[in-house]
Amino acid sequence: MIDLMNHIPTILEPLGLPVIFNGFPTGSPKPNQFITFLEISAKPVFEAGGIEVETERLIQMNVWSNSNFHQIVESIKQLMGNAGFERTLEYDEPYTASETYYNRVLQFAFFDEK
Repeated sequence: MIDLMNHIPTILEPLGLPVIFNGFPTGSPKPNQFITFLEISAKPVFEAGGIEVETERLIQMNVWSNSNFHQIVESIKQLMGNAGFERTLEYDEPYTASETYYNRVLQFAFFDEK
């Protein structure tokens, strides 16, 4: 199976933004824009002889920004699509003044062969 902790940041490297697995480290200064991601599901879709051969993996990305993030989101969709991921869901999280970031959520699925 693909190591997502290395694979996702490599895909998104052209954006030049921090790409962090499963949340920003507590106490670290946050940049104006960054991306977090995590795997929210991994389920078998094909088995042969009792062995899992193919797994559907669902990845969630959060785009965090103090300003307009439209172009970042469009670039993520293009880069992930080019890497074989299919966007399955996209929505905005409500803005909270205490957080000071806008948050766009994207979910992508892909099939990982063993």
